[in-house]
Amino acid sequence: MAMPVDTNGLMLAVGLLSIPLLLAIPMKITWQYWIGSGHEETEYRGMVRQIIDSGRQLSPFRDTLDDLARGLRIKAGRQRLIEADLLHPLALSHFLLLPALIIFPLAVVVALPVILIGLPFLILVEFILIKNRVLMKSLRLIETWLHWQVIHIPKPHRGSVLTKSGIGEFSQHVVHFSQVPQGTFLGLFAWLMVHWALKIDSFVFELSLAAGFYIILLGLLSVLNTAFESDLVFVDPSKGRLVPVDQWLESILKPIVGIGLLFLIGRNLLDEARGGNPALFATTVLALLYGAAVVGIAYRWGYSLWRGDNVRSIFETQIIEGLAPLSYDLTRNKGRIDFRVRMTMEERIETISKLPTNQMSFEALQKLPKSNTSDVIPNNPIK
Repeated sequence: MAMPVDTNGLMLAVGLLSIPLLLAIPMKITWQYWIGSGHEETEYRGMVRQIIDSGRQLSPFRDTLDDLARGLRIKAGRQRLIEADLLHPLALSHFLLLPALIIFPLAVVVALPVILIGLPFLILVEFILIKNRVLMKSLRLIETWLHWQVIHIPKPHRGSVLTKSGIGEFSQHVVHFSQVPQGTFLGLFAWLMVHWALKIDSFVFELSLAAGFYIILLGLLSVLNTAFESDLVFVDPSKGRLVPVDQWLESILKPIVGIGLLFLIGRNLLDEARGGNPALFATTVLALLYGAAVVGIAYRWGYSLWRGDNVRSIFETQIIEGLAPLSYDLTRNKGRIDFRVRMTMEERIETISKLPTNQMSFEALQKLPKSNTSDVIPNNPIK
């Protein structure tokens, strides 16, 4: 005979799990207001968005944007923060995890054993996927099996002032934090899978097993995300679509992890409501969520600063040697989409990294197609 459901306990647990969402909504609104809602910030944001929406990189307009920011009396740090918000926008899922940043200094000490244990595995994954060219060969197999083609399309952030900012500047935190939710929810998913599938009596052993599973998943994800920052794009000619390689990976993970989290949390809540402590389970879920966020933040920031540039450089060289992709421009001007090959990926990377970029004037910036957004520049009170 099935045990009755503890409705009160179940509702309390659902209420506890809803707290991050209830906090995230006002935090997101506050962030949008704080990031720059004045006349000057909104005007600069509109100009940067105009370049991004046209499909161009910021580098040809770097001098013009810097002059515009100085004319609007926007400080360099605020300028970098505005560009970070546009190039790496924070979604609602980021604000669900924002409390992890508040407890980060203390929590990272608690999470230190997991981080230290995970570093050797991270190096092992990098050795297998990058040094042994397994990742490059995998992309070649995808090209063959799916009849796709790998090409190179530089992203808008090439030439952003973010490259001029210091390691500890807030704009850099925004850039790194934009990748955190993916690994965080993967960590919670790892524990829920172990908790549901194995039903281990010892919580310490269960947590240790889940931590090991999480280290494996996070190590793979960290190396893949770092390598895929190389602006590679899958082309599917049969369906007429372009799929950035990093978004393709995310499109595979999101349904599995998202649906899996909803199913596992719901299933475990019902089980706890029939003879357990649903409120305790909900509290454990929240604690592990923020704990996984702390580990994810440490991994993302640490690995990006320590190995990020080197991994991307090695992977780009392997792609150039093994696949020889062409570099394309995908731009929009007055409703017309222009997709054309410009040069090889090797030549484009050399152009971006070594050669000075020809700067475009303010008149060229004004001719770009206006972005169809809800941004409305407020009236200047001085006028």
